[in-house]
Amino acid sequence: MTFFGLPLHPLVVHAAVVLLPLAALGTLLIVVSARARKRYGSLVVLGAFVAAGSVLAARVTGEALNGGTQTGTGILATHVTWGLLAPWPAGALAVTSLLFVLAGRGKNRPLLITTGLLAVVSALASLVVIVVVGHAGATAVWGSVA
Repeated sequence: MTFFGLPLHPLVVHAAVVLLPLAALGTLLIVVSARARKRYGSLVVLGAFVAAGSVLAARVTGEALNGGTQTGTGILATHVTWGLLAPWPAGALAVTSLLFVLAGRGKNRPLLITTGLLAVVSALASLVVIVVVGHAGATAVWGSVA
């Protein structure tokens, strides 16, 4: 997959590594602040879904760049393995942030707490996965990255 002769994967991953951490941090913000949830909740949910889409696009273009194989050696194997995993916490972040914002509109406090905890877990998991896969990918391309 190319875009004007350039491999599409390096272009798409930039969206994923920017949008997913922003969505995760936004989710953490709306969980801890009712005022932020009312003001930015819908924007955070939209951002989380766009971020999940960009992570999925990065996975698809990465598989195409790798020749359709799901293997590699060394740091590339780490990047491929975590890249295959990355859409799951990103999708969970999108769904749990939506559920949390919807729960915040009602009066059911246990539901709000439960969805908030799930949103926090998926936000933290998303941050960890995107950092690991991004670092492994940068190291695979550029060598030792400080």
